[in-house]
Amino acid sequence: MSANVPEILKLVIQTLKDKKVEDLIVLDVKKLVSYTDYFIIGTGNSSTHVQTMSDAVADLVKIPGGKTTKPEADQGSSWILYDGDFFVLNLFQKDSRKRYALEDLWHDAKQVSVE
Repeated sequence: MSANVPEILKLVIQTLKDKKVEDLIVLDVKKLVSYTDYFIIGTGNSSTHVQTMSDAVADLVKIPGGKTTKPEADQGSSWILYDGDFFVLNLFQKDSRKRYALEDLWHDAKQVSVE
């Protein structure tokens, strides 16, 4: 992973890997949008898996006494969006990820290595 990636982003990525995220990609969108620096996109194999990963990230980035953001989910948790300020996390079940194809939408973004 790039040395320029913020430490909290590295922790988020490791947390997702620990929870067995599938097809994880991180896009650097700093030059494309003004509201965040990174999009994190991953896949879970069930609504429970997607929810568990989202909860783990939300717990990780909680700031004592600070603003907290609740994840937004569609019914059935086929797509959960979490605004982590400098990153936006999108977790999908497989069919929803194919349907929304965010990687294709943001093809101009630089992909960040997650290894």
